[in-house]
Amino acid sequence: MEAEGNSSSSSSTVANKKLMNMNNEDRISGLHEPLIHHILSFMDMKEVLQTSLLSKRWTNLWRSVRTLKFHEHSWTNRWNGRNPKLKKNKLTKFKYFVDTVLFLQGGSDIDKLDLFFLSTEYADSRLIDRWVFEELLNMLEGVPVSVQSLKYLKLTE
Repeated sequence: MEAEGNSSSSSSTVANKKLMNMNNEDRISGLHEPLIHHILSFMDMKEVLQTSLLSKRWTNLWRSVRTLKFHEHSWTNRWNGRNPKLKKNKLTKFKYFVDTVLFLQGGSDIDKLDLFFLSTEYADSRLIDRWVFEELLNMLEGVPVSVQSLKYLKLTE
């Protein structure tokens, strides 16, 4: 009877190992790069950058993403609104992040830039001006730029 119990136990261990291997398989990294870029184009750049931790293949993949989405909500949450100092600190980090990512993108082609500020009182038009003109128009003409939360933005010449 003991042998029977061990046999049953060892077959369930083999089945568990097979199940584990199947569940731990990295199927996303096996996808072609254009498909991965398409998937990443729906994500905020903060999330896109976090994918660089997945594996060596993903380390610099974010640099070749052609749709850049920067949404303030990825840096703030509903609790930040209750503390103006904390909210301003988070928004400063958000602006620095956008500035840094655009700088590090270097000369890569950008198809679309999507900026979304919930807090228009902190939307610095000088920064947006620099992001649009210095970073984007030098790289690619005709890039759609969406700044959804600003009703009016005057860019300097």
